[in-house]
Amino acid sequence: MKIAIIGATGLVGRKIINLLEEYFSADTSYTFFASSKSKGSELKINGNKLIVQELIDNNISEFDIALFSAGSERSKEFAKKFIDQGAYVIDNSSAFRHEHHVPLVVYGINEETISSSTKLIANPNCTTMGLVMVLKPLHDKFNLKSITPVAYQAVSGSGTQAVDSLNREIEMGDNLNVNYTEGFYSRPIAKNVIPVAGNLLDNGYSDEEMKFVNESRKILSIDDLIVEPSNARVGVKTGHGTFCSAVFESEINRETAIDAINNFDGVEYWDNLLPTPLDAEGRKNVLVSRMREGISSKKILNFWVVSDNLLKGAALNAVQIAKYVSQL
Repeated sequence: MKIAIIGATGLVGRKIINLLEEYFSADTSYTFFASSKSKGSELKINGNKLIVQELIDNNISEFDIALFSAGSERSKEFAKKFIDQGAYVIDNSSAFRHEHHVPLVVYGINEETISSSTKLIANPNCTTMGLVMVLKPLHDKFNLKSITPVAYQAVSGSGTQAVDSLNREIEMGDNLNVNYTEGFYSRPIAKNVIPVAGNLLDNGYSDEEMKFVNESRKILSIDDLIVEPSNARVGVKTGHGTFCSAVFESEINRETAIDAINNFDGVEYWDNLLPTPLDAEGRKNVLVSRMREGISSKKILNFWVVSDNLLKGAALNAVQIAKYVSQL
């Protein structure tokens, strides 16, 4: 088995390397790729040091699986070149998520959409990923009709530079003020909430919010799902949290809903301690709490969900898919 990791030196890439050690045998062959500024650096896997190669055409050879976490432009330029060499490509960017013939896969929900002919597989947005892991068992039980998700996205979703910027702002302490403009975001993020995540579109929604709309419909196979999203960026390093109000065709029973969640692999309900981004960081499972039946209707369920956006939101899901395709 030969596996390529594209974007190996990034936040998600390094998580992928750690997870590959767990999910694949020690005799698996790896090649690490990154940009020109990282070529020649060393990364370890299974105790072995490997030299990071620059992602250029001349360095591409035959691989069984290629895991991409290097941004949309790199994916658009190089994904097909790895596929032409025989690899399954699992892409963490948004480059191919909306293409009809490309499976948008959350392992545990719809990995059966992958076949030997679907060589290109898209990994969903990290915020959507955590939410649909909760919605799937609830949809199977009660038939989901609409959702109103309000997400609080951690800065690690924006990459290493955003995390470094947060750390610098925290170190400024009381010297950080509302007029600070030298951070990663347009406004200070430490000790703050910016009421938009992503880039605003012509319709007034952000691209991050529209990912909720388009990706949840595709993953759950509910073409007419009503989605009314809102996203904010918060001064948290890792762990995306979402409050969601979900409307179902059938009346809800809270205890039945919690049982459905706890019986769904990869999700767990916390009844007493309320899970926070700090609790989610480093955990593979998606955490759920504050489940309440609706005030205005017995068909409404309100809840909180939080997950590590670098794990199930990105690296873990990609590696789980890689393991699945390695057995096809």
